[in-house]
Amino acid sequence: MTGPELSLLVVNYNSWRLCVEALASFAQHAPRRADGTPMPYEAIVVDNASPLRDPAAERELAAACAATGGRLVLHHENGGYSTGMNLARSHARGRWLVVSNPDIRYLPNTITPLIRAMERDATIGAAAPRNYWDDGREAILPPNILPTLLDLLWLTASELSQKVVRAYSRRRCRAAFRVWSATGDVELPMLSGCCFVMRSEHVDRLGFFDERFPLYFEDTDLSMRIRRARLRIVQVAGAEVVHYFDRSGQTANELKMERYWRSRRLYYRKWYGPLGAMVYDLTRRVLGSAWAKRRSKRVPHRHVIDLGAGHGRPLLRLPGRYERFLVELCLDPKFFLAGGIFGSGDAWSPGDAMFAGFGPTTYWFRVVDATRPSLDEIAVFRWQQLFPAVGLPHGPEADAVGKQKLAEYHALQHGRAGG
Repeated sequence: MTGPELSLLVVNYNSWRLCVEALASFAQHAPRRADGTPMPYEAIVVDNASPLRDPAAERELAAACAATGGRLVLHHENGGYSTGMNLARSHARGRWLVVSNPDIRYLPNTITPLIRAMERDATIGAAAPRNYWDDGREAILPPNILPTLLDLLWLTASELSQKVVRAYSRRRCRAAFRVWSATGDVELPMLSGCCFVMRSEHVDRLGFFDERFPLYFEDTDLSMRIRRARLRIVQVAGAEVVHYFDRSGQTANELKMERYWRSRRLYYRKWYGPLGAMVYDLTRRVLGSAWAKRRSKRVPHRHVIDLGAGHGRPLLRLPGRYERFLVELCLDPKFFLAGGIFGSGDAWSPGDAMFAGFGPTTYWFRVVDATRPSLDEIAVFRWQQLFPAVGLPHGPEADAVGKQKLAEYHALQHGRAGG
């Protein structure tokens, strides 16, 4: 009996049910060989000592792994994503490795096109799909920008100057647009650790994840090693996944951010030496000052259309009709990490699947003309979602409910609910 040709590697943390669903979607759309026959694979899941347990989902997950010849490994500690993924790798037997978050939904054409692309082109060191935020595949998640010392200085200046932040966000928008609008394979400066494929032989030669990075920047570090080996990172046309972004991190936010800052400094120290660490520490010191914090809070846009607050879906009315526009969606008015949605006409509103993912927070939208290389800005909007969108009415009855919910919201804000 031959062993698996591919190993699906997943690190779980408080995402039991999502992980079960991820493995089910992978099995439903399992990869195939070049001749069209099913490719034998194994699923190896490492649980990083999740404090939140789901016994039923845990049993389902163990059974799903065992059905492929893989296994569920219950790690005794949360050593971070890198440690968990390296542990999964130690059990893997496949010549293809799929690195996956637990909050992924695999689609009919996810893994097979990635493998075909790598079989055709030996210069590809890692192949990745396009990542969508929602089940309707409306919002495309942002491509990562490879952190450099120059980019670090850009980011720091952007926190201090409204003029610089506008220039920097336009620069990021153009870089993202190149990836979002690509109709063929497109080379990426770095990969996203949520889902990608590598050859096992490349991992053996380059190394896998550096365990000094507890969370975040481990994929950045791996990207640097892939590029230094003169291999390419490619997003393959037609390969797509839905990534329910940051579901595990939301269950342990303080731990997540502590590990983020530690990993970020280590990255600059590892790849740029003492100078990198010194520049990083200096920028952190500057941005930590009261003066910098005040400047950072300023909204950098000259004109913002305030859509107010409510529970119904936002409607962005544009000043004219556009053949094609791009909506950037972000939780930050600086648009440092924005998703992208394409549209046309004189207005835009999120679809049902996308809006179902909205939570009670403030959203920023920037609309640009996608027919112009300069991506001229059309308008910037601000919208506050007061309550989760799921199960709330839309249409004529929404106004009355909206007023009621708004009154409840203000009562809760002032501590007067229930008398």
